[in-house]
Amino acid sequence: MLKHERSWLVRWERFLNLRGALAVALLPPVLAGLFVLAVETHGLVRYDPAYFTPLYAERYDTPGSVALALERALQTGGAALLAELQGLRRPATFKTGSSIIFIMLLDSDGRYFNYLYFDIDTYKRYTHYIEQVGDRWVVTPMDAYYYFHSGRWLGVFLPVALVWWLVEAVTILAVWLYRSSARFRARLWRGEGG
Repeated sequence: MLKHERSWLVRWERFLNLRGALAVALLPPVLAGLFVLAVETHGLVRYDPAYFTPLYAERYDTPGSVALALERALQTGGAALLAELQGLRRPATFKTGSSIIFIMLLDSDGRYFNYLYFDIDTYKRYTHYIEQVGDRWVVTPMDAYYYFHSGRWLGVFLPVALVWWLVEAVTILAVWLYRSSARFRARLWRGEGG
C-alpha cells in the first residue's frame, strides 16, 4: 500500500469510531435545532407593530373577515391591502388578478384556517393560510415560519434524517465487516506462518 493511500485511510479511521459515528448521527437533530432557532428568532421581528393596533384588531377579528378582504386584495392587486392583511415587516407577494375568486374554507387544523381561491380564467387553485396573531387574524405566506408552525417541515426532515441514519448504519456495518475480516485474515496468516 502506498504512503499516500495509507495517510488517507488513517484520516478516515479517526471518523470511523464510536465517537465519530455519534457526532455524525447528531447532525440531523443539530440542523433541526438550528432551523427551529432561526425560525423562532425571526418570529420575534416578523410582524410590523403598526398593523397590530386596536383598529386592525377590530377590522380583522375573524378568519372569515380576512378571507373576504384577501379576495378583494387578490382581485385588485392592492399591495397596501395585501401588506395590511399579512401584517409582516416584509410582505410576501401573491398571484393577483381580477379573475381570482374566494371559494370556501378548505380545512382547519387548529392553528391555521386554509381558504381556497380559484382563478376562473386559468382554472388554477390557490390556498391561503390564515392564523391568529395577537388580537387579530393575518394571512400567512408559505415560508419557513409557516412550514415550522404547521408541522409540514417534519414531512421533509424525518425522511431525510431516517435516510441519513440508514446510510450511517450501513456504513458502520460495512466498516465493521471490513475490520472483522481484516482481523480474521491477520489471524489466519499468523496461524499459517507459525
